[in-house]
Amino acid sequence: MSKVGDILGKIVGGSAGSIVDSIGNVADKFITTGQEKAEFKAEVEQEINRHLEAITNAANTEMESARNREVQIATSEHAPLINKIITPVLALLILGSCFLMWYMVLFKDISPQKETIMAGIIGSLTTLSMGVVGYYFGSSQGSRDKSETLKKIINQ
Repeated sequence: MSKVGDILGKIVGGSAGSIVDSIGNVADKFITTGQEKAEFKAEVEQEINRHLEAITNAANTEMESARNREVQIATSEHAPLINKIITPVLALLILGSCFLMWYMVLFKDISPQKETIMAGIIGSLTTLSMGVVGYYFGSSQGSRDKSETLKKIINQ
């Protein structure tokens, strides 16, 4: 499997890598020379890379627009206080709930009937917490810009 296939395999759980291999197997039926096969494989990998880049850019744009919206609300004189504090309050509630559930699992006795439910809740809260931490402490340029803007707001 190619490098791109390996990357896609990690992202999509192996199905994308098998897609690259499947395309290669179909192309092998029609392409006879080694040079043509290499050129075809390079074109397929280039196209996959282009699509991955487009998906990544779309995800980054969406995250940036959410951060920009938050900064605009925080800096607006016309936004009510509830609009300014709801996002951080919800983030704190998610993190607090996650830590509380982990505490309960680690230090409290849980009946066997509730173990499955607790596992589901903890999994969901842990996933949400990862999103919160990624949003507030992510390493993207937008995160750095947001941090600088919030520092300017605080220092005013």
